Amino acid sequence: MLKIARDQRCDGSGRANAGSQRQIQFYVNEKPSLLNRAIENAFDRESRLRWVSPLKDEHYQEYKDVEFLAELGMSKHGQQLRDFWPKGGPRWDALACVESEAGGILLVEAKSHIPEMYAGECRATSSTSLKIIEASLTHTKTWLGVDGTVNWQGRHRYHLKATERTGCLYQTANRLAHLYLFREVLGIDAWFVNLCFVDDPHSRTTRAEWELGLAEAKRKMGIKTVSFAADVFLPAAE
Repeated sequence: MLKIARDQRCDGSGRANAGSQRQIQFYVNEKPSLLNRAIENAFDRESRLRWVSPLKDEHYQEYKDVEFLAELGMSKHGQQLRDFWPKGGPRWDALACVESEAGGILLVEAKSHIPEMYAGECRATSSTSLKIIEASLTHTKTWLGVDGTVNWQGRHRYHLKATERTGCLYQTANRLAHLYLFREVLGIDAWFVNLCFVDDPHSRTTRAEWELGLAEAKRKMGIKTVSFAADVFLPAAE
């Protein structure tokens, strides 16, 4: 049975009132051709995208854990996901299937202003969950050529001071880890888009401000380049 999130950010239909959630809902449901073209240009490849969330007919539902695999038609990989990441993983702002001959999936994280990138840190408390997360992030760092000593988790077993944490970018880190999961563990073609809305009236951020903010975030994470990932910029709808 479909579970509909209810909070002050959304109306009774699940439609967001403002911010990046409202913007991604608009583009996926009202302007998918513009969204698709921007993504294709970013990767310099044609991709026939079929969006599976957030869909108006499904109350703009967002998915995480095994639910997001089901939406992508990949439920058979549920145990591999659980081995890679404990319950309570990323809630994806948007998901799409790539309907080219080779197939694949697209994972999307949407933002309307730079502080959204620093929205959270690792909240896992059990030693088992922390070990799974740490191992998966370590594998991802190796894949991306990132120094293994860079802290991506935020709240860490060594209890770093807040001023020492790069883990405030944990949200980006766990999204990249799932890109690694699909490509390197499951052997599935996958792409990740960091979708940045320009001049959202909820909290205006210019293209230049985005580019500076993203460059700083990558520097803090020790990232130089990420294959199969792209920053995509779209004008926010009023």
